[in-house]
Amino acid sequence: MTDRELDRITEVYLAALDSADIETLDRIWELAAADSGLEDYLYALDAEIDAADKRQEATALEQPIVDAVRTHLKSGEIVEQNTGPVTVGDVARELLHNPPAGLPAEAYALIEQLHHSQEPLPVNLGLSNLTAWAQPRFGAGPSGLWKAFQQQALKLERRRASEVEYQLAARRGSKPEEPK
Repeated sequence: MTDRELDRITEVYLAALDSADIETLDRIWELAAADSGLEDYLYALDAEIDAADKRQEATALEQPIVDAVRTHLKSGEIVEQNTGPVTVGDVARELLHNPPAGLPAEAYALIEQLHHSQEPLPVNLGLSNLTAWAQPRFGAGPSGLWKAFQQQALKLERRRASEVEYQLAARRGSKPEEPK
């Protein structure tokens, strides 16, 4: 089966799912019964659709709670699961949320620009390495900016590492049933 044929079957399959067209779905699965590659593809496609539906459902369930917290608990913080490397934007958002003392106002203008960046931080976060990496990309910034940025980046990396460790920690499970 060519990629073009597979794309066409996928379009028809997804349209049939959306419109609950059982006859078309049955015909596609009959084709798949004779082609193991197509059958494997359809199973994988169904698994991805189910996973996307579950993610969408979870988001729909969580959103009213998140909205209520943001509306009624002004000092509350929504802690979201973060995966992947710490980015420049992650650190800038933390600096905006928890501003360090002593930074001049022009530092916040640069931080505001940085909070949209999805660029991952360099591996070595020593101040000289961070400054040498960041200044050509984002500008020199006022005095003390990159020091505050480095400190916040280190805190954020430690927090993410501890979240991962917490998820891996052993926890008490349910007690196994006794045989009767």
